Amino acid sequence: MKFIINSLKLLPLFTLLFIIMMGSSWQIGGSPLMPALLLIPVYYWLVYHPSWLPLGGLFLMGLLYDSLMAHDLGLTSFFLMLSALLGPSIRSYLRPDKFPLIWFGFGVFSGTYLLFYGLVISGDFVLFVSWINGIILYPLVAWILSHLHGRIQKYV
Repeated sequence: MKFIINSLKLLPLFTLLFIIMMGSSWQIGGSPLMPALLLIPVYYWLVYHPSWLPLGGLFLMGLLYDSLMAHDLGLTSFFLMLSALLGPSIRSYLRPDKFPLIWFGFGVFSGTYLLFYGLVISGDFVLFVSWINGIILYPLVAWILSHLHGRIQKYV
C-alpha cells in the first residue's frame, strides 16, 4: 500500500511526460504549443505542491524534451531546475484561492522563462506565439491538473 501512495507522488512527473509526448506535435495556426505548454504543469505543481516536483525528475524531463525537439541537451533541464529552485520564493506572493492572480503569475513566469530561453536559442516570433497559446490554454490544463490533484490528495 505504501508503494502505491508513494507512486502517486510521481503524478507531476507523469503529467510532464504526458505533455511532452502528446504536445510535441500539437500546433495551433502553424505555431507549436511547446515550450509554453510544458510550463503549465511545472508552474501548477510549483504553486500547489512543489515537494512533488523533484529536481532529478525535472532534469530527466528536460533531457527528454530536448531530445524530442532536437535542442541542445540540458538546456531545458537547466531552465526547469532553475524554475524549481526559484519557485518557492515567488510562491509566497501567490494565493491559491485567487485564480486570476495565479493565471497572471503564470503569464509572468512563462514570459520570463521564454524570454531567457529565446535569448539562449536565438528564438523568434514562434516563441511569442507559443507563450500566448500557453496563457490561453492555462485555465484548461490547470483545471485538469486540479482535479487530478484533488483525487490524489485523498490518498497521500
